[in-house]
Amino acid sequence: MELIDEIRTTTFDKITKAPINQAIHCNRDVIRESRVKAPTQKNTISATGCKARIYVKFDKDVQDWVLLKVDLMHSHPCSPKKAVHYHEYRQLTMHMKCVIEDNDEVGIRPNKIFLALSNEVGGPSNLGFSEKDLRNYITARLRNNNVNADVREMMSYFRRMKDINPDFFYTVELDDECKFKSAVWVDARCRASYEYYGDVVSVDSTYRRNRHGLPFVSFVGVNHHGRSTLLGCALLGNEEIASYEWVFSQWVKCMGTAPQCIITDQCRFKYHAIKNTLPDTRHRWYIWHIMNKLPSKLGGYRRYGALYVDLNNIVWNSRTEESFEDNWADFIDEYNLHNNTWVSDLYDDRRMWIPIYFKGEFWSAMRSTQRSESMHAFYGGYLHSKTSLVQFVHEYDNVLGFKEQRELEDDAADSKGGSLVCVTMEEEKLVNDTILCVSYDVHFDHSTQELRCECNLFESSGVLCCHCLEVFHSYKVYKVPSCYVLPRWSKKIKRKHTYVKSSHDISRSDESHVAFKGLCAHFYSVAQEFVGDDEETTLPHVALEETMAKLAAHHAKKRSESVSKTQTNIGS
Repeated sequence: MELIDEIRTTTFDKITKAPINQAIHCNRDVIRESRVKAPTQKNTISATGCKARIYVKFDKDVQDWVLLKVDLMHSHPCSPKKAVHYHEYRQLTMHMKCVIEDNDEVGIRPNKIFLALSNEVGGPSNLGFSEKDLRNYITARLRNNNVNADVREMMSYFRRMKDINPDFFYTVELDDECKFKSAVWVDARCRASYEYYGDVVSVDSTYRRNRHGLPFVSFVGVNHHGRSTLLGCALLGNEEIASYEWVFSQWVKCMGTAPQCIITDQCRFKYHAIKNTLPDTRHRWYIWHIMNKLPSKLGGYRRYGALYVDLNNIVWNSRTEESFEDNWADFIDEYNLHNNTWVSDLYDDRRMWIPIYFKGEFWSAMRSTQRSESMHAFYGGYLHSKTSLVQFVHEYDNVLGFKEQRELEDDAADSKGGSLVCVTMEEEKLVNDTILCVSYDVHFDHSTQELRCECNLFESSGVLCCHCLEVFHSYKVYKVPSCYVLPRWSKKIKRKHTYVKSSHDISRSDESHVAFKGLCAHFYSVAQEFVGDDEETTLPHVALEETMAKLAAHHAKKRSESVSKTQTNIGS
């Protein structure tokens, strides 16, 4: 039957105001003038004077609707297969909504979600809704176009996280008109891990993939496995000195102490904000951001290829500050760059980015933008230009969960024992397409077993270089002195943050959706356990049928009690 029904008349009870009679007609029964202009009408249905209709009445004794008259004789052809295509019959089940929310949350495109759901039920015709319905649900239910509503939802998320774990930190800055400016938030696990990995922090704000174009700031450290670990996030209303000062001051307030070292891009606003709010923190710039500008700044030079190779060699392979400055002067003369303002500024700021000027300082093996770039690559898999603020902060959950799982896997791998390291006496380097053997001076005191290598790897990264290990081996020192095994990299230390679970927002969906997912998880576990035998499979089916009957009876009883209570209240 293809009955696209329309309720034409409804009679209400004079006392309770509840509907007691309804007449349901086929929507092609009469010709009515449309309010929509003919050229803009879509999916028009021509009227044929069809007399098919149903009359129903609410029976107070049984507390349910009963049929009074049914006439299903249509005056036009009917096709049950077409009924699913009419919007009156298209609807998303709770299961479908849960699947859509979960898939959209992890960045799966709507067309892929629709295809997966279609395959689950044996084709799109069996779904009961269209891809457009799915997209409309995502837009209306999961994404918010209004920035004020978006901010309110984000604040609600922060409050829920605070309820889950009181150590969750968040703060929001408002302007004079009480509109959103900036926000900083740090998970409880991140706050605990800062105690161990907050010595060197990478800060980047080049990521803008959200609906409102707000810069996203990530604070990233390096854990004892040498992997990136998130230490906090922020959204900026604008990239000005005052905004960065507020973010840095709030983040340090959360952590309790400022980091020893911080690495950022060349942003002057960031530079002055760090100088004002973190005066005792050693600050340097990403080398990658600078070297990546070479094509746009110097690409027009005729000998750009040779220039690029020589500059890289000077930046990375200078052994002393004096040799760098001499090589730089020769480089300027060779390529006649005396009047290039950008190159001159780079030399003036050389202590901010040339490796030789911070060679003896500890930077936890953090080079260039690799830490922030890896974090951005992870976010990039889930976010896009239409991502709302609340979706953006929700992905914070995903990043934390992913990083927590990765650290647990690394801890498990380390518990099996370390791998052997092969040490060679010579180090080969490729310079100008030529392989050179580079030697390093290692100063070793046999009485105290103290040593220092010219490459300064231990001073900058906290890990002994192969040159030092070779010297130990030569002098028959087969156990590395404890002073060269930094607790920061130790796999045997129990760190407090490993006992702190990352907060996860379980209230993103409606309460009914949460309950639905809980029931489904229970059903799946039962089904997985008893699918190997036909007799065992029958038992859950029978139990479910009995449960459904009991639930239907319980539902009818509750509805009857509700109506009786309403009538009693009206009578009194």
